[in-house]
Amino acid sequence: MVKFRGALCLLAAFSSVSFAGELGVEPYRDAQLVKSNSQAERLVEVPLSKIRRAGSGWEPESVIRLKGDYFSSLYKINRNALLSDVYSHYRSQMLSDGRSILFECESRSCGSSNAWANNFFGDYLLYGSDQSQSLLVVKNNKQEIYQILYLNRRGAGDVMVRLDEVKSVESNDTEFEIVAQMDVEDIPRIRRFVNDLPAGQNVVGFVTSQKSGTISAVESGDRLISTLSAGLGDRLKSKVRFINLADLGRESLGVNSISFVYVRP
Repeated sequence: MVKFRGALCLLAAFSSVSFAGELGVEPYRDAQLVKSNSQAERLVEVPLSKIRRAGSGWEPESVIRLKGDYFSSLYKINRNALLSDVYSHYRSQMLSDGRSILFECESRSCGSSNAWANNFFGDYLLYGSDQSQSLLVVKNNKQEIYQILYLNRRGAGDVMVRLDEVKSVESNDTEFEIVAQMDVEDIPRIRRFVNDLPAGQNVVGFVTSQKSGTISAVESGDRLISTLSAGLGDRLKSKVRFINLADLGRESLGVNSISFVYVRP
């Protein structure tokens, strides 16, 4: 049993160092790696502002949407650690090598901690007091690499640290680059995306759907597009060319989703 526990500790330590190496950021002293994740060519939203209520959900007021190689790590730090020390430890490393700050906030200026934890990061372990949270987003301009740090103290006292990194990549498997992907029924969010498009920029929206009872996937797609068009209104829907893929889209396009690509001039 002693040997088995020792092996587990060694494995955890190796994972911590290995993943820190990927991100180029050393963990805070005695930090325990809770979990880590990596995905190639994932669609990612990089937050540039506080999070707020958006329709029936929550999202940052401004984001950068990109496809990139994604790494994520979650650490737990002893409850005796000072939040200011933990934040300074990570901040100083993230700002080395010429990285620049895209967004930084603390306490209530970040918005709802519950929304960051459960709606944006999708990890309830990050939830804590609004007053004790901090968020930092930096970019390495030379390599097009973004890093996102979020930390908070949970009710039990432990400090949780989430560090994400995404390196933008160019996709060569299609003529188009997906710039945003979301639930086709999340009309408030889709409205904001279309409204924020640069002047003169139009998009194609690929809509996926599935069969529902006696209603075919094609008909379901038509209904979704009709509802979305009405929700956008004449001005915004003129910027979008909808294409109904029904259930014939690639797996990466999801179901009941809309994927946007820019219309090239």
